Amino acid sequence: MNILWLWPDILNQHGDRGNVMAIKRVCGLYGVETSVTRVTRLTDDLDLDTTDIVMLGPGELAVMPRIIGSLSKNAVKLKAFAENGGVLFATGTTGAAIGVQTRRLDGTYIYGVGLLDIACREREAVLGDDLIFRTPDDMTVCGIQIHMLDIDLGENQKSFGETIYGYGNNGGKAEGAIKDNVILTNALGPVLVKNPWLTLDLINRALARRPSLRAAEGSEAIQFDPDLFGLELASAEAIKTFNEKKEKPK
Repeated sequence: MNILWLWPDILNQHGDRGNVMAIKRVCGLYGVETSVTRVTRLTDDLDLDTTDIVMLGPGELAVMPRIIGSLSKNAVKLKAFAENGGVLFATGTTGAAIGVQTRRLDGTYIYGVGLLDIACREREAVLGDDLIFRTPDDMTVCGIQIHMLDIDLGENQKSFGETIYGYGNNGGKAEGAIKDNVILTNALGPVLVKNPWLTLDLINRALARRPSLRAAEGSEAIQFDPDLFGLELASAEAIKTFNEKKEKPK
């Protein structure tokens, strides 16, 4: 499985480089070999023909115009990758890059590449707290959010999950956004380290797109084995219990 890790030295906040480490670890536990390619220069072309998962971490809003410029140069390939079921996993402020537009506090706008139909608004105050949500296929995901952007979903844009505890996109139930296998979440932490079931979901999405990647020909999706992740399951339960006693952030 080939992972394309975009600009980790620029999009380097909140320890989210751990998400790439988590994919490698879970793949290894299930016998799936991985290769990670770091893209370090904004001038580099993106090789998406052999890529299975694209990773975009969070960064400062000030760098988003440069990130968007590089993504825009690869817009045709990115669109084809997304339409063909390629997995793109983005966290935090990178929503500004893959969404439609972001309104800054000074009234200016950043225009993204539009892989997701979301509009973002820079917040006057950064919000930080735990975040727990449930996905449509009934995964409970725990993380934190350092929330710099409020996110509004377009009319037909689906959220990635429904908030159980935390602020989510803008204080409502919607958390993140998803279209096909392009996924945005506000959950940091890094979220894939804390939630190996979500990591495995991304891996299975990639496997479904390219069956030749499967460890055994004709095998079905890899099933989550709780015996491999006792620590993560215990941690998730402790976080859930702790947050049941807290007030929702404002």
